[in-house]
Amino acid sequence: MRNLFWARKELANLDPVQDARRYAQLTFETRYGLPIFIHALFSVAFAYNMGDPRIASVLYREGTGSIIKNTRQRNFETLVFFGLIYEHGDGPEGQRIIQRMQNIHRHFRIPNELYLYTLATLACLPRRLSERFAGQDGLSKDELESQFQLWLRVGKMMGIQDIPQTQDAYLAWMLDYEKTNFSHTPGGEAVVQALAVEWAEYWFPKPLQGIAESLFYALIDPELYEVLGVPKPSRWEAMIAGQLVKGFIKAVRVLPDVPERSLIKTFSRNIDELKLKAKLA
Repeated sequence: MRNLFWARKELANLDPVQDARRYAQLTFETRYGLPIFIHALFSVAFAYNMGDPRIASVLYREGTGSIIKNTRQRNFETLVFFGLIYEHGDGPEGQRIIQRMQNIHRHFRIPNELYLYTLATLACLPRRLSERFAGQDGLSKDELESQFQLWLRVGKMMGIQDIPQTQDAYLAWMLDYEKTNFSHTPGGEAVVQALAVEWAEYWFPKPLQGIAESLFYALIDPELYEVLGVPKPSRWEAMIAGQLVKGFIKAVRVLPDVPERSLIKTFSRNIDELKLKAKLA
């Protein structure tokens, strides 16, 4: 019989810094890895990048970028990549995965600071969401540290320079970067909208998709609504989004641990189905 609290038992024997990959994997891929939630979390992280006109331009590409033309497939491929990072971290296979990704992006000639901000959305955004919606009842210090440490190692593997070495320093850098570099662009707004629509259409029946899009937007910091072109959620929509995040974290705290989850298994199956449909179309 499976131990009902098997993940918590294993986490108790891990160090969030020394064992960052496994700690983050158990935390974000399994315990908090409910597919609808993790899909939203990483899509919102993607959306934040659209505040920088240079990043938005690379992804939008006058409406020809894959995130616009094939939003779901592009999104799921990214989720599978994150699953590979959780599985392999900075080990030999993880290094090969990072190298392949860098080869894909090399012809865009992306400057270091853009990589640095994108990395910040993965290393620091869970903390921003947790603190905003759940406060002291949010993700634990160790859970957040493991996520930060994992992506810190990924950034070093990628050769990203000048990465702040603590959560506080990186979060401060991230907030300052947004104030200094963010501005609205039609392309960035189009990508954010595509991400919200894709998430809503995948998880909700048509009558509820409009509300679902508003819930997605409510996960974004209100200070960024204008720059990202986000329609402001109503007061009750923002309240529902906050209660859902807070309630989900609380439920994970008290309910038995679920069986181990895998972003690779969950979303790669969908990629294969999308590619098959494209061939038959």
